[in-house]
Amino acid sequence: MKTKEHPKQVRDKVLGKYRSGLGYKKISKTLNIPRGMIKSIVKKWKEYGTTTNLPREGRPRKLTDQARRALIREATKRPKVTLKELQSSTAEIGVFVDKTILRHELHRAGIYRGVARRKATD
Repeated sequence: MKTKEHPKQVRDKVLGKYRSGLGYKKISKTLNIPRGMIKSIVKKWKEYGTTTNLPREGRPRKLTDQARRALIREATKRPKVTLKELQSSTAEIGVFVDKTILRHELHRAGIYRGVARRKATD
């Protein structure tokens, strides 16, 4: 998974150097960009004929990585916290989501809500 997208000017510089005959390693050293990134820029250009950002498939996630980590941290720290409380804590961060989304994210992280029932005493 690539962590950041480079500006169009940088990608065009990479292609210019590639077209002039430089290899991935030399381009990587001169522009201070990882060789794998150079390779993926050139591959994208060969495949699609463009260096612009292509549209992604699917709906983007509502929770950012930072908000998701905060949600998981809060849920593991306080196991009996309700989804409503988690919803208000994510709203404090600035991310407004429904409780079902929170539940889905917690399930993806392997955290399942629920409190054990008390045993009836006779």
